[in-house]
Amino acid sequence: MRIERTEAIILHTVPARERDKLVVFLTPDHGKRKGWAYGARGLKNRFGAALEPLAKVNIGYLERESEEAVRIESVDLVRSLFPAQQELASSIAATYIAELVDTFAPAGDPAELIYRLLDRTTDALLQGAQPAAVVAYAEIWMLRLAGIFPSVRDCMECGSPLERPLRFDERLQGFVCVNCAGRDASVIRNDVADALEAISRQPVTTFAAQNLTAEVLFEMRSLAGSIRRHFLGHELKSFEVLAGILR
Repeated sequence: MRIERTEAIILHTVPARERDKLVVFLTPDHGKRKGWAYGARGLKNRFGAALEPLAKVNIGYLERESEEAVRIESVDLVRSLFPAQQELASSIAATYIAELVDTFAPAGDPAELIYRLLDRTTDALLQGAQPAAVVAYAEIWMLRLAGIFPSVRDCMECGSPLERPLRFDERLQGFVCVNCAGRDASVIRNDVADALEAISRQPVTTFAAQNLTAEVLFEMRSLAGSIRRHFLGHELKSFEVLAGILR
């Protein structure tokens, strides 16, 4: 068998047996994969810090058609998250983004855009970008890449162009025009709508450098949370921990 070699980002690991780990990692060409790292929990483990969550690595693995999990043969560390983990908010934000990507990334299918999102948001945290802004950016973009985030240009009900202020209908889980908006539709502030549009055209470092107010970021994340929970039927495990830190 030929060893498959690719760039990857570690999402999380699960202890297995006495000395091994089951590793979940994201690749640009093969999407989310699972792999056995034999001996990774041993005293003289050959993987070192390369299997830490959100480490960017070059990974080599063997795959058998009949098995879901591959066998990890080599892992070379490219970038560690360790510097960002020294700051509590950045560390929890990174954990949350990893769970977000793990939840939505497809298994076994190409995921170049999702991989790029994870790579660049992680790098932004390492550069000291505002954690709340990086998280908001990741949440909105992840929902867009998953095909869940509604259009901010056309009414979800009648298809007519939307005007400011935007209105969000929770029943429809989309933005609606003034004629289609029911009494329960919530009005989205213009500065929040501006920030939503900025995300679609700016890299994460530029977006985070705008120093958006805590209120704008909170409104954006509340909107993303409503859409995400409606789709999943539950909230992410690390959401409350992150909320407590950012609060």
